[in-house]
Amino acid sequence: MKKTTVTLYIVLSLLNILGCGESEQDFELPGPSLVEVGEQPPLIVQEPGLEVSRQFIIQSAAGLQKFEVFRDDELVETIHYTDEVKATYTFEYLVPQETPLATTFVFRFVLTDRRNLQVGTQISVLVNSTFRESQETVNGMPVVRLMGRLNRDYTMEAGNNYLVDSIFSVENNSALTIEAGTTVYFKTFADQADISSLVIAQGAKIMAEGTPDQPIVFTSDKLLLGETPTPSDWGGVVIYGRAPSNQGGVILDEGFRYGGDMPNDNSGILRYARIEYAGNQLENSVHALRLFGVGSATQVDHVQVYRNYNIAFRLRGGRVNLKYISAIGHGGYGLWAGDGWQGLGQFWLFQTDVAATLIPVNYWNIARSVEMRNDDDNFLRSPRTTFTVSNVTCIGNGYETGVDNGTRRGVRFRTGAIGNFQNTIITGFPNDAARVEDLDVEVLGVDMIFDNIRSFGNSKNYEQEARTIFFESGEYNVTEDPVAGISLTSFIGSEASPFNPSSLGSFFSSAPYIGAVENESNDWTTEGQWFKDLDGNIR
Repeated sequence: MKKTTVTLYIVLSLLNILGCGESEQDFELPGPSLVEVGEQPPLIVQEPGLEVSRQFIIQSAAGLQKFEVFRDDELVETIHYTDEVKATYTFEYLVPQETPLATTFVFRFVLTDRRNLQVGTQISVLVNSTFRESQETVNGMPVVRLMGRLNRDYTMEAGNNYLVDSIFSVENNSALTIEAGTTVYFKTFADQADISSLVIAQGAKIMAEGTPDQPIVFTSDKLLLGETPTPSDWGGVVIYGRAPSNQGGVILDEGFRYGGDMPNDNSGILRYARIEYAGNQLENSVHALRLFGVGSATQVDHVQVYRNYNIAFRLRGGRVNLKYISAIGHGGYGLWAGDGWQGLGQFWLFQTDVAATLIPVNYWNIARSVEMRNDDDNFLRSPRTTFTVSNVTCIGNGYETGVDNGTRRGVRFRTGAIGNFQNTIITGFPNDAARVEDLDVEVLGVDMIFDNIRSFGNSKNYEQEARTIFFESGEYNVTEDPVAGISLTSFIGSEASPFNPSSLGSFFSSAPYIGAVENESNDWTTEGQWFKDLDGNIR
């Protein structure tokens, strides 16, 4: 008993000493913070008469006092605060038209909080040409090398070969015209941290209107070098628009803005085009075609993504509609739309022989043909992802009982995405083929319609509400019946459907059948020379 009493006394004494020590320490608030939104280089190159823009998040738990901007040590702006602890500051500077080339301006930003503690950063603006065009020879072939930021209209002519080196962006409301029959090569790098890509900035346009016999091809420069191209060779095509997203009014992505309040914004035309070997193994945000905040006046049709890494078609917000699109041999997802995308789609074709696996880890292990989401944190966030899609065929890499073919899956609607999904074939998936979830019961069959579906030859043909509401209820034309002609190697085939999507509006063609390609006599993939089979041959 005595030993227990002494032990308890020692413990209480230690707790008392520790408690006293803590009570004597003053709590110190962290210092002020000045963080730039997005990773940006400290040196900006811009041409005379054009704007430089950066965005900063400033905060201090003690309260903000003032934010100062200096140009070459001359104070040019001061913002005073009252009781704010956090604010956003957008720096915009119009380079004077008369500024001589090679001039450098140094801008310094200083944040002072209520305790007079300061933090600062600076950027330099070099006034110079932002675009470089050069005539070169690569492996005996003449090419036009393009680099930098384009601030004027430009035409890629069909008689030339173009090589995009690093990030080539079209900005300042400029238009990039690509003539039918043009091939655009993209420089590859040994280090996957370096990529080449084509970026159409907010307000700019791409006018890339190929034809079935003269498609526009975006591809790897390994074809120029006599090497074998592979998925993830380059960074893809990116288009930023001014249509709404549910992630904020204007969003900054890799230094470029997208989003806004123009649902019918026009970013141009992308038609009869093929995007090959795009993606990135190190960066999950690099995809074949990114459409971020792209408006409904933009025309995207007859676009094929061939042998890409990551996602073939990635949509964030916007109102763009997609018709006659395909992803053949896609690595990650075929199409992933979210963040309030509201659009129409018809004749979507996804076919891949690439497994998604746990070991080795690739494609997030759960790659799908179609993924629709609204917002992962707030399923009802507005504007809500709302789709109207018909005539889809999704073919996975195969399912056999007792055989490990990975974890690839078919279509999934989740986190509040709603819409009308009709006339679809889903087959060959070693995991679940069709899944509907995260929706209130009262919207199923009303705001969320999943009808005229054939899901067969998968590990799990239907899961969650796709199974209980749309398959098992018997109230919908949703079955496990196979479709003649459809296999892992053939996407030609359909089945008559009681639903004709032409009833949905003028965007939709008459197609009262289940599937993306009706039959051999009505096969949009065999038009001209624009479409590649899984084996790489032109159809």
